Amino acid sequence: MNVIYIMANYVVCGKLYITDKLIVKDTVYYVQSVSALVKKLEEGGYKNITELTNTENTVDNVVVDNLIIINFNCDEMSEINVEGEYTHTNYVNLE
Repeated sequence: MNVIYIMANYVVCGKLYITDKLIVKDTVYYVQSVSALVKKLEEGGYKNITELTNTENTVDNVVVDNLIIINFNCDEMSEINVEGEYTHTNYVNLE
């Protein structure tokens, strides 16, 4: 479908299916609570991943600097399915 190479910080809200590669150049943040999410977003510079994917739920490749994955039960819980390669440098669990 498309190849997206944008270097920035994103939050996955809802479902995202990647058919080839997801590359996170720096850190994947697995956020476990609303308070941890608010605290991380207060740092600024994070955008909704749908801005990057033009509201498409399926893309070929995504390369970003940092990625927030919402990992607690809420309306916008993250769901990422990567068919191919998934690479990240760091992993941080925020509670």
